[in-house]
Amino acid sequence: MLRLEDIPEPVKTKDEVFSSLFEIFNYIERLIDYLIRKRQDEAGWLGFLAAILVWFLGVIGVVIVNFLADMYATKYFIEHPGSNLTYFGFLLALSLPVGLITYFYAKKRYTEKYIPLKNTLSGLKKTVAERKVEEANIIETTLQLIDQTSVWLPDVMKYKSEEALTYGFVAFLITALVSANSIMGMPIASLTGVIVWLYFRYEKRKESMQQIQTLEAWRKKLGEVKDYFLKSV
Repeated sequence: MLRLEDIPEPVKTKDEVFSSLFEIFNYIERLIDYLIRKRQDEAGWLGFLAAILVWFLGVIGVVIVNFLADMYATKYFIEHPGSNLTYFGFLLALSLPVGLITYFYAKKRYTEKYIPLKNTLSGLKKTVAERKVEEANIIETTLQLIDQTSVWLPDVMKYKSEEALTYGFVAFLITALVSANSIMGMPIASLTGVIVWLYFRYEKRKESMQQIQTLEAWRKKLGEVKDYFLKSV
């Protein structure tokens, strides 16, 4: 059996590089998947708001007709039993497709910039797995991948800050419900929400800074390895 110490130094270095590349690819893939999920969530909220807007405009239309035509809409609903259900059923049938169309359109637009990088990443993982690659070229491509991912790190920090704010708001609501009958309920709920928000904001920012430092460390390490391979050619 071939022992590790019997393997020539260039081979050990090559195996270490391949192992590091897989770690980098998995790390970047997790970051991209996180961004895609967040953008999909935004698309979902946009679709929901579009559906609510259609419903709201339909209700506002009834109010405007009543205002301009001496309660005509309300009288019509009273004189024609079931017409109100038909009208609001129509609004529901209209708002759902509008919401879904908005969601799928926004989802495509919001995530399309990440797809090429996902495809490049999949190709790199396959290439490295098959070991059909020249080290210097794959390292250069990976460095470009890291640079592109670094451009999106501010978005990661923004989403993590929003998560901290969400946790604080949820903590406020839960505490407010539990202490609703207490005269100190709202102050306690507000204080709890602020504390939870500040704690998670600190944790999320620390996590984001660690991600930035990790990418910088990988970039530095790959740069050194690339120089080694170029000198060995």
